[in-house]
Amino acid sequence: MVAVEALVKRGRLFGLSLRAEGGVVGLLGPNGAGKSTLLAVLAGRLKPDGGRASLLGHDPRDPKALALRAYLPQAPRLFPHLKALEVLKGAQEVKGLTREALDEAVFRMGIEALLPRRVGELSGGQAKRLAIAASLMGNPTVWLLDEPTAALDPRGRERFWNWVRDKGEGVVLLALHDLEEAALAQRLVLLKGGRLLEEGPPEEVLGPRGERLPWLMEVVYGEDAA
Repeated sequence: MVAVEALVKRGRLFGLSLRAEGGVVGLLGPNGAGKSTLLAVLAGRLKPDGGRASLLGHDPRDPKALALRAYLPQAPRLFPHLKALEVLKGAQEVKGLTREALDEAVFRMGIEALLPRRVGELSGGQAKRLAIAASLMGNPTVWLLDEPTAALDPRGRERFWNWVRDKGEGVVLLALHDLEEAALAQRLVLLKGGRLLEEGPPEEVLGPRGERLPWLMEVVYGEDAA
């Protein structure tokens, strides 16, 4: 069984309890809801102040857990002086992967033409494609992604979601900012003020035809949908 668990208190999280045993789980909520904090705790980047987090039965900071997950923060750090291919080769070496895994990641995100270019020369969307390719290379069991499609053009989003659909067994836990993309997840988790507000399949959270979007905008995001 593939399981990601969190019963933690940290910063903006207040005793949040979450368990994901597979599939694509989308985190929704306004800025400051705790989405990024939760992902960072599960990635082993932050230590919870209370409670515990578990990644496939391991503490997220355990090397065994680190080897099984991909983590993409909201603003991934890429060294501007490196060429795109050097970034990917660095990820390949750190993960102990084959050249075939690198080539698949390049194909998945459609970045063949970017390989000889330096990171500092790339647009925001191109750099994001590169960061996704480096992070997801090798298809680790758990993906922890903080707004992965931000800055991507429609084709980049399509490539990313195709990769998600083809992932196979494992857990994809991602913070989302687009309610249309939220419908592509298998389960949605609503966070507000560091607490879990609601969770369930998209058709329940959003409504079969999006009927609950006005409620989401008003209650979760504090905005008038009109």
